[in-house]
Amino acid sequence: MFNNIQFLDVIPDSSILYAAHYKIKWILVSILLAILASYAALKASARAHEVASKTSQIAWILISAFALGGGTWAMHFIGMLALRLPCSIGYSPIITFVSIIPSLLAGGVVFGFALHHQLKKLPLIMSSILLGSGIGTMHYMGMAAMQIDGVVRYDPKLFALSIIVAVVLSYLALCVKNSRYSSRRYGQLLVAVILGGAVSGMHYTAMAATYFVKGDAVVLPSTVFTPDSLALLVTLATVFLAFVALAFVALSHAREVTAELLLSKQLFQSMIESIPDAIFLKDSQSRWLATNEAAKQLFRLNEITWQGQAEMELAALRPEFRAVHEKCLLDDTAAWNAGKLTIFEETITDEQGNKSHFEVRKNPSFNASGQAQNLLIIGRNITDQKIINDKLRVAAIAFESQEGMMITDANKIILQVNQAFTDITGYDADDVIDKTPKILNSGLQDKVFYASMWDSINTTGIWKGDIKNRRKNGEIYSESLTITVVKNVDGIVSNYVASLTDNTKAQAAKAKIDELAFYDSLTKLPNRQLLLDRLNQALASRKRSGNGGALLLIDLDDFKTLNDTLGHDIGDLLLIQCATRINHCIREGDTVARLGGDEFVVLLENLSANSIETAMQTELIAENIMTILNAPYLINTYTCQSTASIGAVVFDAQNSSQELLFKHADIALYQAKNSGRNQLSFFDSGMQEVINTRADLINELHKAIDTQQFELHYQVQVDAMGKPLGAEVLIRWNHRERGMISPFHFIPLAEETGLILPIGQWVLETACTQLAIWQHSSLTRDLTLAVNVSAKQFRQVDFVERVQKVLSDSAIDPTKLKLELTESLLVNNVQEIVTTMNALKVLGIKFSLDDFGTGYSSLQYLKKLPLDQLKVDQSFVRDLVDDDSDKAIVLTVINMAHSLGLNVIAEGVETEEQRQFLFTHGCLNYQGYLFSKPVPIDEFEALLGRI
Repeated sequence: MFNNIQFLDVIPDSSILYAAHYKIKWILVSILLAILASYAALKASARAHEVASKTSQIAWILISAFALGGGTWAMHFIGMLALRLPCSIGYSPIITFVSIIPSLLAGGVVFGFALHHQLKKLPLIMSSILLGSGIGTMHYMGMAAMQIDGVVRYDPKLFALSIIVAVVLSYLALCVKNSRYSSRRYGQLLVAVILGGAVSGMHYTAMAATYFVKGDAVVLPSTVFTPDSLALLVTLATVFLAFVALAFVALSHAREVTAELLLSKQLFQSMIESIPDAIFLKDSQSRWLATNEAAKQLFRLNEITWQGQAEMELAALRPEFRAVHEKCLLDDTAAWNAGKLTIFEETITDEQGNKSHFEVRKNPSFNASGQAQNLLIIGRNITDQKIINDKLRVAAIAFESQEGMMITDANKIILQVNQAFTDITGYDADDVIDKTPKILNSGLQDKVFYASMWDSINTTGIWKGDIKNRRKNGEIYSESLTITVVKNVDGIVSNYVASLTDNTKAQAAKAKIDELAFYDSLTKLPNRQLLLDRLNQALASRKRSGNGGALLLIDLDDFKTLNDTLGHDIGDLLLIQCATRINHCIREGDTVARLGGDEFVVLLENLSANSIETAMQTELIAENIMTILNAPYLINTYTCQSTASIGAVVFDAQNSSQELLFKHADIALYQAKNSGRNQLSFFDSGMQEVINTRADLINELHKAIDTQQFELHYQVQVDAMGKPLGAEVLIRWNHRERGMISPFHFIPLAEETGLILPIGQWVLETACTQLAIWQHSSLTRDLTLAVNVSAKQFRQVDFVERVQKVLSDSAIDPTKLKLELTESLLVNNVQEIVTTMNALKVLGIKFSLDDFGTGYSSLQYLKKLPLDQLKVDQSFVRDLVDDDSDKAIVLTVINMAHSLGLNVIAEGVETEEQRQFLFTHGCLNYQGYLFSKPVPIDEFEALLGRI
């Protein structure tokens, strides 16, 4: 047979060779059969790993070997039938069928070896050589069965290459099979493709090595089948066998899964029956699927058909449990909505009216697509535990009362004390347990006292009285003591219970309460309550005497800044010194009170009956207070400077009540603050009008938010060539009655009232919505939008999450969004600001520092902040051409930005001279009226078309 495998040293002349060609469809069929057979062999081999029986393992190895060998043989045979030669072709049946044996043996040995050994590098190579050689041997045996009018010869190099192809691809297939990739979704299919490629690659490489040399005409016997029909028959037979192997695998899996499910069901039922708690399993429609005996007893299910019944169907069968079923259904819904283990408390009332309390755990399960599946319910009877817990809770509350408690045994050995006892005596429980109450003896009571006390206890079972005892620190104190006898069921004394109250502590507490009721705990000044009482007296006295009076409302300027920078301890010491200084400025009979925080009130009484003189006297005292409060403070090692604003109101017929006096004083203080602080301001009617106008504007601002009266205008930002880079969005209030309101009039008020938060959120969402629209136009897709963010908005705890949601909802490119921050943001908590900026930077958002150079800027801040751009404030650009100071500042900003690797943009550019100066000195981005004023979106987009 192998005498036919002869090689040629040189390629023969084509005139003595048959010109061969192939039918492409059978080549494709042969390759697909090789892959299908390999896949079936791999699935059968995998089953050999999963079964435990030795016999089953051998059976699955044989199935995999036959699948691989049969598929390899079928691929070779159909590949040969695909060959077309201009001569008669025949095959030796015996040799053809014997040729399947090498691949069967190789597949069986490799799969069997892989079952019991982890294929390392050397075993992998040996297995690959064996499998590749088996495939090659099968092919060349099949070629030896071929009979033609001539002889078959081989190119030795391609002959060797065909074997190498089979070995290398077999090695690759086994490597992938033994790797983690084979366990993935299409892992085995990938191995089958490579293994099928090994068979097909070897075959067609070997056919390329084959020469069909013409010879004398040989009359070959005719066959019943044509090459095509024979190829079809072999294909169908191979596909049938492969699917039979796969069917065996599937059936084996199914039987195994069925057996496991049956065993799991039995184990589950055995497990739940062994649990004393009531267990229920329901489906998503609240139908009862499974229970244990405890549940059946609880709901008397053994007498009815319960399985498959819904909750209210069971309620119809057992009306006495309807209320329970309705509550269960509500709790089921709550558990499904929660989507996780949820604990409820449910109560069941039996026919006799006895209630049982249950702690019910409900755990829903969902499939991979999130659809509701089952609800597992476990009910534990906690009736007895609930009763015990209630009693224990009552006892514990009673024992841990405000009175000191001590329990001894019949021999007066201390067993237990409460926290109040420790607070009163100073003795911890460890100090007194196993000792007698003599540890508290002060020595101030004689033996007669104690003899009388115990005679009363033994006679009446109780004693009450006052006694002097000694604390742990040696201090003598007075206490009210009650001792009660506790007897057991036999009437024998088992315990003594003593309750004690510290009289000295109660007296001190009463004094403290009086102090807290009328005086400020920090400054010891009268508080609001005492001030109001004295103010009432002053108003009543004025009506009788006609004398004048005044109220001064004093507020320290920038006290919060001092608190934040030096700490609250220093702030408290400053308040104490302020209280002392104010006290030194007033007359006897006047009152200084602290309302809270940094706010003080001075009540001036018995002033002149003439209103003008009253105002002059009030002004003199107030100016004196301001002068002394402005003097430096030495607090610990700090020298502090503080100023105060004062609002003053004199008593007259228009403010004859407490409420009006405080209201007018507060208005005057507001005016003093708005006038630049460190000011004295008297109340007048004009102030009230300002306050009313401000209140109206706040109400209108609320309405503007609710009715969406805001709109965004866009001011273009350009580069040195005048090309648009983007725009800054600027909010405008289009009031329905007043028309367009500038942000300079309402933004400070929004900041003060906190309305800047919803306004800022609306601006951010609207800007991102516009960016999303621009993404679809070639004219605007590269533009960026700069959005101003207030300090309050940026410091929101969830600001990063809010921005993330806006980016997600609008689906924009985050790099097109630029947040403009002002320097006021950098006053406090710079590290928190840096953390927030870094979190937003990760999302791709850019940052520009607005109004740079106008406030708190420093290199210390700049080097920490992840900025992209500095913005030169328009106040420096306005007089840039003529003002040397502005030139110097602008040049410094530009150079600083370049040294830090930051982009720089100038705002407020209105003349060509300004733009040219900026361009000459390295500022290449501009914004201002020279290019465009802020305009609505339609005008802005029209402007883009013209630039």
